[in-house]
Amino acid sequence: MLRQFIGITSQKTKNLKVLYRFIRQWGPIGVKTLSEMTGYKPTTCARLLDELVQAGLIHDSGLGESSGGRKPLMYVIRPDAFYLIGVELTNLYTTVLLLDLNLTILGTEKLKMDSQCTAQYTLDYVSRCINELLAKHDIPAEKMLGIGVGVLDPVDLERGIIVDSHLFPADGWHDFNLVKYLEQKNDTLVFLDNGTNLAALAEYRLNYWKETDSLVFVSSDMGIRSSMILKGKLVHQINEMDDALGHMILDIHGRRCTCGAYGCLQAYSSLPAIHHEVIHRLKRGQTSMLQQNMDADKVDFHHILEAMDGQDSLCLEVVKEAAYYFGIGLANLIFMLRPDIVICGGTLVPKPLFYEEASRTAHERVAIYPNCQVKIVQSSTAYNIVAQGAGCMVLDYFTSTEIK
Repeated sequence: MLRQFIGITSQKTKNLKVLYRFIRQWGPIGVKTLSEMTGYKPTTCARLLDELVQAGLIHDSGLGESSGGRKPLMYVIRPDAFYLIGVELTNLYTTVLLLDLNLTILGTEKLKMDSQCTAQYTLDYVSRCINELLAKHDIPAEKMLGIGVGVLDPVDLERGIIVDSHLFPADGWHDFNLVKYLEQKNDTLVFLDNGTNLAALAEYRLNYWKETDSLVFVSSDMGIRSSMILKGKLVHQINEMDDALGHMILDIHGRRCTCGAYGCLQAYSSLPAIHHEVIHRLKRGQTSMLQQNMDADKVDFHHILEAMDGQDSLCLEVVKEAAYYFGIGLANLIFMLRPDIVICGGTLVPKPLFYEEASRTAHERVAIYPNCQVKIVQSSTAYNIVAQGAGCMVLDYFTSTEIK
């Protein structure tokens, strides 16, 4: 029935779609509350709910509380009614997730990106993983709703391509239509969006849409990016300016950024900035475990991340400084946008020091406004949140609706 929610539909189908969306967000939820929220008569609401039950899309959670008589039915969506594929493409890793309709991760595959990972090679890997994940979990192909793809680079949604693909370690990404290729390989719907938007979407759907309708997601990775949920809706950036936070000026006499300006946050708190600073300090003779295995010029992002896990003092010092500047950027963002919640994600967040130092710095700076009760939290699944958001994008395509 979910596929029937798309396109020109009858009023009855629209009503079913509205009910399903409310149950998805607010479940467990009963007939009385659904009737009040939708304006449907209780008898009409009950009849439509029965249709959704018969279609296998919802069921009674058994969580209703009785006031002395029969326990009321409390509905939730059936997470196994269909399944979603979420994919994240970066220059470091490609991630493929099998998700149920609650965005619970059922299976994960990862590919470390290197010089052989052309667009075709990588997307063939994605398609192979999809088939293997479905087979492993005994899921027929017709129960897969579609594939969502998130890319942490500017994307041309109309053409289905990555606009700036020079950071990928292999050729073959320029003007490559990701959507068309995956659709042909997998015979299903494919959706593409910016990874930061999808991370914000997933965090909101998974953890916060019962709590607030205003949050900001920020990440420090290859670039520094942000995305916002406002009034419960994802705010798409004009002209793909999701990296604008990274070009917030912190010091007009500071380090030179790749954009040509001086003192951008990007020049202090991104992975390339950390990489550059680590190599600079190695060449100046600072001690690090990285010196044991290779020359400074051969150190890459993966080596630095591994050294951080090993509590390398040089890398931790550089990261702590990067986190301090990131915290200043967070405070500036809070002053401008005034969100209820700020979520920190990206490769660096689960690593030692970064999140703790950044959030401490931001809280100290916004403390001048004692009534500012903004929450700064760590992304719940920092390594998979973009791919979860990509899967969420598929489900939203079938279920999102405006209530008139």
